[in-house]
Amino acid sequence: MQRDGDQDVVKEIRGTGSSLPDCSHACGPCFPCKRVMVSFKCSVAESCAIIYRCMCRGRYYQVPS
Repeated sequence: MQRDGDQDVVKEIRGTGSSLPDCSHACGPCFPCKRVMVSFKCSVAESCAIIYRCMCRGRYYQVPS
């Protein structure tokens, strides 16, 4: 906290961008649940989105939001 004249100013420091998903509880009882990157074929003119899924024993699970 910093003092600015007669007022207290609270500043939060946050990282920019998104963080990697946590898959620790996404697969239910299946273990080990790991984060994997799903790739797509994109043309040279367009950028490809990076999509993550959670995977356990060959089965994909939705990434928790």
